[in-house]
Amino acid sequence: MLISVTRLRVKGIWALPFFIYHIVRSTKQMNTASGLLHSDLTRDGWRVGWTMSVWENKERMLEYRNRGNHAKAMRIARRIGDESEAVRWDADNIPNWEEAKTRLHQKYGRKLDPHKS
Repeated sequence: MLISVTRLRVKGIWALPFFIYHIVRSTKQMNTASGLLHSDLTRDGWRVGWTMSVWENKERMLEYRNRGNHAKAMRIARRIGDESEAVRWDADNIPNWEEAKTRLHQKYGRKLDPHKS
């Protein structure tokens, strides 16, 4: 299985409607994507949104990532977010959010603060 975790921090309250619009459309696309085994969303406060998706393989994930609503969301991410991060890895089990957040933070050289992600 391929695990993909993303984190986006919106620039300000003005960007929140754009973020919500794109996350809803991308989630609808993801839920019908071939090869999706699991997906989940969470947030840290109102500014930071997280996604986790679990795929049969990298090819299926790339089919989803590079097309449709998700591709549109990726194009706008830099305009509405001041932090956009992602990490991927192969695994035998679906991780919990603590592991997913820890892996992403480690990739970017940060330690996970349980009070602030």
